[in-house]
Amino acid sequence: MAMISKLMVERFRGINNLEVDNLNRVNLFVGDNNCGKTSVMEALQLFRTTGLLGNIYTIARQRESAFWANSNSLYENFICMFPHNDDGNLGISVSGVCNGKEISYSVTGEEKQILVDPKELDRYFVRENMGWLVAEPELDEFEGVISYKYGQLIKDEKIKLNRLSRVSGTHSSKTDELKIIYVAPFEHLKGSVISQIIKNDVYKEICLKALQLFDEDIEDMMIFKSDISNRPVEYLKHRRLGNMPLSTFGDGIKKVLVLSNAIAKAAGGILLIDEIETAIHKKYYDDIFRFIVKACKAFDVQVFVTTHSLEAIDGLLGTQDYAQQATEDDICVVTLKREGNNTYSRVLEGREVAQNREAFGFEVRL
Repeated sequence: MAMISKLMVERFRGINNLEVDNLNRVNLFVGDNNCGKTSVMEALQLFRTTGLLGNIYTIARQRESAFWANSNSLYENFICMFPHNDDGNLGISVSGVCNGKEISYSVTGEEKQILVDPKELDRYFVRENMGWLVAEPELDEFEGVISYKYGQLIKDEKIKLNRLSRVSGTHSSKTDELKIIYVAPFEHLKGSVISQIIKNDVYKEICLKALQLFDEDIEDMMIFKSDISNRPVEYLKHRRLGNMPLSTFGDGIKKVLVLSNAIAKAAGGILLIDEIETAIHKKYYDDIFRFIVKACKAFDVQVFVTTHSLEAIDGLLGTQDYAQQATEDDICVVTLKREGNNTYSRVLEGREVAQNREAFGFEVRL
């Protein structure tokens, strides 16, 4: 199993000098809004081992995936990943320890203005204020180097990016040595979930077991062609209702499908779940969270979770039987707090949080 035991975010987005030690199999990141929880999830994704350019471009645009119609340029999204420091220097630096080996990722470089050949401008347009305008001949451009180290693996890749740059043609297809799967809060709304699952019998069996926590009458999942458009439509086979389109079920069913599939895909690696409570009603927390923790153990997955919900925190802590477990504890709770330009962390064992929550109503998010 890939296991990150220590994480240090020296410079990334709004995070400066964050250090988190003693990470566990299940790691809950909690805290106030805008404290850096999602930024930590993105920083962890930088540790993917191949396609360095393609990976950072994907992360840069990740927050806009649900708002593509109003998206910024790739360049604007990329530049926003750098902390805004008074010294004017641009740099990203994230490091840690994974499987006992040091791992690090950095981007260094500078932003400057360049002149573009007017003949080239006709090929490009820039979206601005809901209109389409021809780009100016003078543009900001970032030029630098991405450096990556993981044990004996060392990679450096040059990067040059401006407002006219596109993702197409960027290499990102090789298999990662360090497998990291990310689930966004609204991943379940993207569709095409079943089409990914039914390609693998093991994935399918896991997902069906998860769905049956919601409704024990769900028997199978399949894809049929639409009678109207001939496009593929996802269905669930229900014991009482027959074959029902997935779209007719609630978001909770879709979210559990996405999570189950992600656990299987992350086998032997790392799973990142941003805002785990999204679309899941709290009455299902005990069953769903127990399933997630049990499945992650079965597939040797280390999981990082962010949440705003105290009920979700209690539900995840409830997956451990601390009355019976003398020393065993799979959970680490990390509370993030931002003060000025620095982000601080408080790291507690799940057992300690559970005991203080029960005895004193401990508010772990502060």
